[in-house]
Amino acid sequence: AEEALPKKAGAPQDSRRCLCLSLFSFLLVAGATTLFCLLHFRVIGPQGEEQFSDGFHLIHPLAQTLRSSSRDPSDKPVAHVVANPQTEGQLQWLSRRANTLLANGVELIDNQLMVPSDGLYLIYSQVLFKGQGCPATQVLLTHTISRIAVSYKTKVNLLSAIKSPCHRETPEGAEAKPWYEPIYLGGVFQLEKGDRLSAEINLPDYLD
Repeated sequence: AEEALPKKAGAPQDSRRCLCLSLFSFLLVAGATTLFCLLHFRVIGPQGEEQFSDGFHLIHPLAQTLRSSSRDPSDKPVAHVVANPQTEGQLQWLSRRANTLLANGVELIDNQLMVPSDGLYLIYSQVLFKGQGCPATQVLLTHTISRIAVSYKTKVNLLSAIKSPCHRETPEGAEAKPWYEPIYLGGVFQLEKGDRLSAEINLPDYLD
């Protein structure tokens, strides 16, 4: 019985020693696994780092992402056209006047914007309708942006909206008050090189 006491007293120390060895082994295995994954996916290594001019070392994928996101926006296709106020009965776009822009491959051909390269595009359009009084028949104003895809040669509506500025007819003899109705469209779409974008309205006589 007296000889068994020292063995029992040493048991907790042995357990702690085994626990420390187990934790150390686990950390070694976890560290080796992490290192293997980093090397395998080329996150670190001789070719895994790039140095910027300010001396900071960045991991290669992160550096590549930062560089691509910080590219000069002037190299991206961009277009902003306006309606021709001199043209009656139709919506005609102008690209050569104040507050217009066509850059980096975008062209305006046959009243359509030509997409110069594949990618995500923010497409937007705004038109303003105006009128004087409300007729007996309901006035429904529509505005649509369409895509003529180069891959399947058909027109598809990307964005569309409809509004009615008149809720009731202007009574006979009453003053015909002016009204204004804007329609704004916008969205992000994946487009292909050679696609064409067009915008249409149904009642050009009401176009401001």
